[in-house]
Amino acid sequence: MISVAVLLSLAAAAFRPVVAQTQCGGNSYTPGTVKFTTECYDAIQSCAAQFEANASLVNCQDPAGNVMMQQEAALTAAVGSQNNDAVIAFQDIVDLCITAGQTSGTWGFSDNQWYYVYAGSACYTSNSSVTSVIPTRPAPFCIQNRDSSLPGCYPQPDPNTGPLKVLKIAKTSNGFTSASRGWNTYGIQALQNGSAVVPSFKGQSGLDYTQQFVETQCSVLAQDGFKEAGYVYCSLDSGWQAFDAVDNYGRIIYNNTRFNMPELASWLHARGLKLGVYVIPGVPCLAQNKTILGTDITVGSVWNGNNDEIFCDWDFSKNGVQQWHDSVVALWASWGVDMIKLDYLTPGSPQNGANLVCDNSAAAEMYQKAIQKSRRQMRLHLSWKLCRNETYLPIWNGIGDSMRTDQDIDNYGTNTLVAWSTAQRAIDNYRQYIGLQAQRNAPITTYPDLDNLFTVNPESLTGVSDTMRTTLMNHWLGAAANLIIGGDMTQIDALGHKLITSSQSVAAANFFAQYPIQPRNPGTGNNLAQQLQAWIAGPSNKEAYVLVANYGPDQGSGGFGTNLNGTQKVTVSLNDLGIAGKRWVFTDIWQGNRTTVSNSYTAYLDEGASQLLQLTVAGAH
Repeated sequence: MISVAVLLSLAAAAFRPVVAQTQCGGNSYTPGTVKFTTECYDAIQSCAAQFEANASLVNCQDPAGNVMMQQEAALTAAVGSQNNDAVIAFQDIVDLCITAGQTSGTWGFSDNQWYYVYAGSACYTSNSSVTSVIPTRPAPFCIQNRDSSLPGCYPQPDPNTGPLKVLKIAKTSNGFTSASRGWNTYGIQALQNGSAVVPSFKGQSGLDYTQQFVETQCSVLAQDGFKEAGYVYCSLDSGWQAFDAVDNYGRIIYNNTRFNMPELASWLHARGLKLGVYVIPGVPCLAQNKTILGTDITVGSVWNGNNDEIFCDWDFSKNGVQQWHDSVVALWASWGVDMIKLDYLTPGSPQNGANLVCDNSAAAEMYQKAIQKSRRQMRLHLSWKLCRNETYLPIWNGIGDSMRTDQDIDNYGTNTLVAWSTAQRAIDNYRQYIGLQAQRNAPITTYPDLDNLFTVNPESLTGVSDTMRTTLMNHWLGAAANLIIGGDMTQIDALGHKLITSSQSVAAANFFAQYPIQPRNPGTGNNLAQQLQAWIAGPSNKEAYVLVANYGPDQGSGGFGTNLNGTQKVTVSLNDLGIAGKRWVFTDIWQGNRTTVSNSYTAYLDEGASQLLQLTVAGAH
């Protein structure tokens, strides 16, 4: 039975249970060099059954003492919840540790349940004459705390204090030359009680939202200059799809009690807008006996089964898997879908509580191939906090039109959209991302996704000050990031409207689509994290943009670790920026103030404040 908690885990971290972690220990061995005896395996299963039946049982072992197991149940919890994780806990320990390279494992969970397994040396054999055995092999999936770093996934870029290397973004694999702009449902979905603060969301929550809500929000994109500014994508996060049904070919379909996707697509297209949908890798497990369109292959014959997720995992090496992806994208294309957000890609997307395939980047490749076969132009957004080492950054560059550089930035557990500490983290993740792109000496062919853009609503809903809202806009613009609004389109204030639709905003976004910002810090020109930071985009011919910022004291994830309070003097020289030798006119794009600079530029910035400056060569016409 699929629990509400598991269903909700599909959307993002707000709806994931806080989680289990498996840690391996004991002696190590190379999987595949030995086999595990069925006697020990059966002993583990027997003890697991005893523990499940008796929450007060603490110790269990086989008569020979080769297997020793323990549990600590949450005995103060309600009956039925005291050790309800026992089955999956012991299975995880076996799959991730005991038969995958180490001889013991523990599994701990936030609801105070804890489990342990030890297998002695007599449980392992390399004797080929012993036939009552099961193979050992590398772990088939991963459990990873989403708040910790995957080893090697997120390297720091080289400091780079040399001459300025002008960065450019080339056309993406699906033919796009700018990041997407529009609106997404999830910022409101992630609120603690969105119904209380967003009128069109009344009576809805989490994954339970309706087409009427979407149309109310996206109708604003078709007016008041948003569409003219390029904000045309109406993007649905998790919740549009049916979780209890597939079609005759095992394809993901929409929840027809709340949506009619062809009708919604037509409604949007008639207004000059586009439709985006959300999906995770894999296939609904209830599609097991369905035959993949155009083949005689059943879905269940080409998957690896379910690893504690709602969807089952594909065996990407088997014939039929690409055909399933082709058929799904063809179906969605027939509805009128214009964008696909593919979430839970690994390496990256570490999730609390569920087992994920250690590397399902093949899913992104298959969706990208399916998009090309569909002959419909669609964007493919890849998510979240994707591994950005030299192994995987080229993969994402070659597949996606954008890639998420951070985890969710939503202000979970509140009725505001974002917190400044999270904004600091998102900015530093972009700093790392663009630094790694810069040192690759290869074209950048994907746009960064810093998550939803929370700038259009007043402070009471956004959660940060107007000054910080402007700084968020400056960074999302400068990064050439997806400009996907995450707030309530019916409560936009004057500042929000200006930040999104003004001519200076559109001009900046168009420039950054070719030339993203990179750090060139005051006093050094390096790209390290600093509280007082400077960035440059370009120059292109006779134009560039510079961003100077005071992020305020590091609230835990800013990367800089300093705590300068109040207004700070930020001075950056043309030499720091790498553009010395000319006189430049610095124009604050929001205030209109102009200064001719031949040596250095100084700004006095309060905590969380920034200036986005357009640069032109002095005297040029």
